Amino acid sequence: MRYFKGHGTGNDFVILPDPDGVLALTPSLVAALCDRRFGIGADGVLRVVRSAKHADAADMAGDAEWFMDYWNADGSIAEMCGNGVRVYARFLAAQGYAPDPTFPIATRSGVVQASVTPDAVSVTLPAPVVGGGSTATLGGLTFTGTSVDVGNPHLVCALPSGLSLGDLDLTTSPTYDAAAFPTGVNVEFVVPGASEAATFGHIAVDRRPGPDRGHIAVDAPPADRREQGHIAVDAPPADRRDQGHIAVDAPPADVREQGHIAVDAPPADRREQGHIAVDSPPPAQPDRGHIAVDRRGGEFGHIAVDKRPTPVGVDAHVAMRVFERGSGETLSCGSGAIAVAAVALKETGRPTGVVAVDLPGGRLTITLDAHSTTLTGPAVLIATGETLNS
Repeated sequence: MRYFKGHGTGNDFVILPDPDGVLALTPSLVAALCDRRFGIGADGVLRVVRSAKHADAADMAGDAEWFMDYWNADGSIAEMCGNGVRVYARFLAAQGYAPDPTFPIATRSGVVQASVTPDAVSVTLPAPVVGGGSTATLGGLTFTGTSVDVGNPHLVCALPSGLSLGDLDLTTSPTYDAAAFPTGVNVEFVVPGASEAATFGHIAVDRRPGPDRGHIAVDAPPADRREQGHIAVDAPPADRRDQGHIAVDAPPADVREQGHIAVDAPPADRREQGHIAVDSPPPAQPDRGHIAVDRRGGEFGHIAVDKRPTPVGVDAHVAMRVFERGSGETLSCGSGAIAVAAVALKETGRPTGVVAVDLPGGRLTITLDAHSTTLTGPAVLIATGETLNS
């Protein structure tokens, strides 16, 4: 069985070309393909089939030639997937199934319009419907949220002050009101974007007070909280200059390059060369969490783990994590980002606008007007191959 692999901001999919609808796709086969140990690994499966050849889309064949038959990783079927339809559009364009840059795609929630450029894929969907309130419980905490219909169900929960996205354990599903969401729900957890800019995926080496310097922090919570999961490498006395060790925060306190690995600690009047600095630049610079190869005369030659500058020209900026029904936590969720954007605009009193949403896998931009929503972001194909259809 031929397959392709693609992702949209880290939300990854197995793509199965099946133009004439002859593939016997089953829940067990989908789950096997999506298994990250025993299969290819993905958040879901996109079957590429002509609308006229699928019972769920035959009535849309006159409006869209192609139907996105989307399955969650557990083998269940979903109505819509925002990143999935963007990756689906990238596949159609790359394989020549859609010769024009703008074209329609049929989904279980209706026909959407896709626009493909070399750098991004946009899809235009109906405007989301913001509903009433509900709650979700995770880790013993109950969060108040807002329900949103984006063709599939969502519950958008704002985190209370003092709690960061990194504090959440999304290895298990949040519980929710099954009466309000009888078919399940995607649960989004949200904070203002500026509060956690560039906190996804970086390594904070030394961001807490105390004598046990030289640790590697797995997660970087707010400055007033102690980090968990660190590895203390060495804690030399403050009055010693250790050479040849892994020292974190070796320079004087009035020097900003904290959190480096110094192979040799030079005199205080010299800048360490060849060290790895994490979070070295001044706070005014957005490129936190980078590895600086050499700081002589400025930070040149560094590698940014997460360099998402503050967006400009938007009406709201938020950051989120999501637990998707049927898939678990994913690095990104397009329909979830739309739901979050709709709630963010409502809270600012704007019926329409542009929202930047930062997810662990990257940034999505959502434009809402009175009648439609446009979701924009990168979508790429990364592999193709064959697997046994057993």
